[in-house]
Amino acid sequence: MSSLAGQSALITGGGSGIGLACATRLARDGATVVLAGRNADKLSAAAACLAAASAIVHTIICDVTDEAQVQAACALTAEVDRFTMVVANAGSGSVAPLHLTTLDDWNNVLAANLTGTFLTIKHSAAHLARSGGGAIVAISSIAAPRTHRYMTPYCVSKAGIEMLVQQAADEL
Repeated sequence: MSSLAGQSALITGGGSGIGLACATRLARDGATVVLAGRNADKLSAAAACLAAASAIVHTIICDVTDEAQVQAACALTAEVDRFTMVVANAGSGSVAPLHLTTLDDWNNVLAANLTGTFLTIKHSAAHLARSGGGAIVAISSIAAPRTHRYMTPYCVSKAGIEMLVQQAADEL
C-alpha cells in the first residue's frame, strides 16, 4: 500500500464509530488526520487514542449544518498538510412512524446527513483541486435503497447522499 505521508484528511463525525475507524486507518497509512465533530470530549479522547499510536492528529469543533464551521474545518485541514482526502461521515437519525415524525426531527436529520455532506463536499472541493486532486468518501447506508420502518428521514437523507455523490463525481 502506498504511504499517505504528506497528505491530510478531514473526517467529519471523526470522534467515534465509523469516522474514528476511517481516521485510524488513514493515520496508520501516514496521513495527518483532522477529526471534526460537535463533541469536544469525544474528539479529545479520539485524538489521544490516535496520538498514542503515533498519528498526527488535529481536532476542530464542527457542526456540519453550520457552513462557516465546515469552511473552518476545511481550511484547517488545508493548513496542516496537502489536503487530499475527505470522509463525510457526520450524521444523525430519529425513530418515529412517518405520521408522527415532527418537522423538527425531519429537518434535523436531513440537515445533519444530507446538508452536512453537501457542505463538506462543497467546501473541500476547491482545496482538493489546489492539492492536485483527491478523494471524497460520503458514508451512506443500506437504508438508502431499502426502507427501514420508522426511519423515514434517515432513509431519505441517505438516498439523497447517494445522488449527491453521483452529482459531485459528474461535476468535479
